[in-house]
Amino acid sequence: MATWQDPVLARTSWTPLARNGHAWRTHRLVVHEAEGWAELRPNLPHNRPLLIVSECTGLILMIWQIARDAMSSSDVVTTGWLAWLTILLIAMPVFALTLRTVVFDYRSGRFWEQRMAWRARPKGGPPAPPSRSAAIGGRLMGIHAVQLLTESISTAGAFAPQGVPQLRHRWFYNSYELNLVNHRGGRLNLIDHADLSGLRRDADQLAWFLNVPFWDGVDEQGATMTDLKMDVLRNIR
Repeated sequence: MATWQDPVLARTSWTPLARNGHAWRTHRLVVHEAEGWAELRPNLPHNRPLLIVSECTGLILMIWQIARDAMSSSDVVTTGWLAWLTILLIAMPVFALTLRTVVFDYRSGRFWEQRMAWRARPKGGPPAPPSRSAAIGGRLMGIHAVQLLTESISTAGAFAPQGVPQLRHRWFYNSYELNLVNHRGGRLNLIDHADLSGLRRDADQLAWFLNVPFWDGVDEQGATMTDLKMDVLRNIR
């Protein structure tokens, strides 16, 4: 029996698409199967009022600590949990703004990047698709496969001495990216972080939800990229 070959697999690039992934798990996939939609949801709060309150509280704490230290007659330096809480309250909203929510909705037949909400979403369904074109979006029927790749994150050598070439590209950690592949072999990166087990589980579940193949290109046992492609072909039903 002849083996079915996927022509899209052959013309799809298997080099990393995104750069500088996060060192922690930034997203998780939540599937609302009964309602016919799913979302890649950030693990940080993605609600504007909450983030504004967090930022304002952090700034107020910072100003209060600076004023207290300036008015104190002794040399007081703010340390301990209060200083760390202040940093967290200020930094969390800034970092949350860099994370995206991606919605996949079978009822509209579309997927899109969801903007940060001012109020809670009504229960019973996904948010409404954006009226204007989003940075990420398209038709569900245009998705051919879900791709998982790995990349090594390292410095560009900015802090390494010029005379020590072996330190100019120092390896830090592996990051893994989840991409959508269209029927022409084009790719769209959705998320990129260092939790392989979590991202692999999310990618497999997303492929199941979209009813498309899952192309796992992560090498854990010294396999070449050709070996990984052949393994993907063997798993195509």
